[in-house]
Amino acid sequence: MIDVILLTGFLGSGKTTFLNEMLPRLAARYQRTAVVMNEFGSVGIDGRLVDDHQTGLVELQNGSIFCVCIRDNFLAAMEELAADLKPELVVIEATGVADPFEMGDFLAYPELGGAYRLFGTITIVDAVNFPKVIQTMRAARAQAQAADVFVITKTDLVEAGQLTRLREMLTALNPDAVQLTAPYGRLGPAEWDVALTLPAEAGKSKFSDGRVPARDPMVSITVPAGPFADSIQACEAIAKALPSNVLRAKGFVDISGRPHLFQYTMGKTEVAEVAGDAEPVGQLVVIGLNLRREQIDI
Repeated sequence: MIDVILLTGFLGSGKTTFLNEMLPRLAARYQRTAVVMNEFGSVGIDGRLVDDHQTGLVELQNGSIFCVCIRDNFLAAMEELAADLKPELVVIEATGVADPFEMGDFLAYPELGGAYRLFGTITIVDAVNFPKVIQTMRAARAQAQAADVFVITKTDLVEAGQLTRLREMLTALNPDAVQLTAPYGRLGPAEWDVALTLPAEAGKSKFSDGRVPARDPMVSITVPAGPFADSIQACEAIAKALPSNVLRAKGFVDISGRPHLFQYTMGKTEVAEVAGDAEPVGQLVVIGLNLRREQIDI
């Protein structure tokens, strides 16, 4: 059977960064791996950021793979992977607004012929923003409850007392999950051994039928952005144009004639030049609660 690692985490938690760190370590353990990336927006961004050397990469957009909106596409992709690439392991990076409990028994669907089994669920937790989103975002709570392993990112940006309170919060939500910290988005060798071994009972009993899906009223809108003269102008112009109900924005924008990755996560902006080509440039995927196009003034 083909093992599946489900990678979850709320918007902007650092899933893709963690995935890039994980892939070389998986390559040392498995001869053939594949990645299925699921993005909520209509434009794929994260797939361009993944080092897919010696890795099969499938991108699925416009909804959650655990929702009926693109489930058929997801099942078809998984069926094709099993038949053609024949990987030993598949990592599924779910969209940041997905409820992993919606996965249910999808691995047992007849179309997949019993080819897959869930190895375990790794949930990325943003130490800065998780205490905020857990108050209102049902998907963030579900992702925490589904975890076999928590990887707590951005711990370098919080004080020791904040980290202690976050750990206590995660224990209350899911006392069985292992907690690992990843300052600057990185785990040490010992932590990687834990993360990739996973608990003995990982993935065996959490995904049962009958649970009401944790669906937040999230909307994704793709808008044009740029070009910009410099990074300061880009950050100021885009942040000013986004209303308060926007939680995440991401895309490649033209700054001084070069493609740059722009990211906005709950008030914080980041810009980084992209090595090589990036497509599409000048489109920003904006995700927010009950978001409407006319609210975005770019």
